[in-house]
Amino acid sequence: MTFDLGMHTTLTDANSKLDPEVLAFTERITPLLSPNFGAVWNLFTTRDAPMQTDEYEIYNRAYSSPEVTIQASGSSADWDTNSDITALPVSSGTIDRLTIGDVLLVDSEIVVVKAVDRSGNTIDVYERGAGESAAATHGTGAVTAKIVGNAHEEGKVDPEAMAERTNILTNYTQLVEEMVDLSHEDTEQARKLGRTRDILKQEAMERVIEDLARTAIWGVSRAPAAGFPSMTRGFLEHLKLASSLKTAVSGAFTEVVLQNALDAVRAAGGTVNAIVMNVRNKRTFNGFTGADQVQVDRGERVGGHVLDGYLADGFGVIPPVVDKDMPNDMIALVSTRRMLKGWKVGDTLRFVPETNTHSREKKETLQGRFGLAMEGVDKTHYLLTSIT
Repeated sequence: MTFDLGMHTTLTDANSKLDPEVLAFTERITPLLSPNFGAVWNLFTTRDAPMQTDEYEIYNRAYSSPEVTIQASGSSADWDTNSDITALPVSSGTIDRLTIGDVLLVDSEIVVVKAVDRSGNTIDVYERGAGESAAATHGTGAVTAKIVGNAHEEGKVDPEAMAERTNILTNYTQLVEEMVDLSHEDTEQARKLGRTRDILKQEAMERVIEDLARTAIWGVSRAPAAGFPSMTRGFLEHLKLASSLKTAVSGAFTEVVLQNALDAVRAAGGTVNAIVMNVRNKRTFNGFTGADQVQVDRGERVGGHVLDGYLADGFGVIPPVVDKDMPNDMIALVSTRRMLKGWKVGDTLRFVPETNTHSREKKETLQGRFGLAMEGVDKTHYLLTSIT
């Protein structure tokens, strides 16, 4: 005995019709329609080799600052005299930059370091007012002194071995996943929804692209732990770790603010090849005309003014990079050569069939584990915050 089941379908809602006539189908949703989407992600250069572990370290080598802080002295003592040459106080945070023979410029006075007491945070000097400089008092407050050279006695080798600083940043990989349900693929095609297998997977890919693009900007570092996902530090959180190459503007984004930031990067020995901002701040940037050269080329009946680059002394023309997901209150000056991204070995982005499902279900997961890294923090990038 046989049963004729006739035409059957999994469509159960009252509005669904099998195989309707389609008069119009809306444009598929995609974040890639925006010309200013994902710009920060694209600034990160893909590593030549995949990442080997979920935790990784970024080593930044940096030259010691040529400045030290002369500590406050008692009235008519130490640095507040023009004759004391022993046990002169230096801040504990900067005394490690000094060694025997360093020539210090304190205000307009030159002194040469004779001995360094690192436990007591003091130095001895050969004399006050060395050479053609004049001995002077420097008050009772802290003073910034500059290391301007190095001088030693003939036949006497007594400087300590010095090494430049290595700063370590730890970051982690992050797992991104997007489930695709292909169980009702044929039924949905019958409803003329356009949701074919390829379209469903393409839309999943684009949702992951959105996640990656925004993580590149907003990502925070989170170590892997039981019950918690690990996360990778993004663009802004890397730059916030700087101690000197960042400024809370607490005001408008002006050309002077930009110039001061560029000067600070130059003074630190860094370089910049992109100015990253959102659409609103790009409109402000378009009005900057104080660059060394402004070239205007437009038809007589074309309005508006768009600045394609900023000509800065020592850097050449620096292009603006506009990302619609950048915040209104932050702008970054970066060297893209120091920005890296990568997938973990054996865990690159791919579609994986899900086996732990019902026999009538058909699901795939788009998944992969990636990480971001920025070298040269506090050396060759600059972050402007609190822009109003």
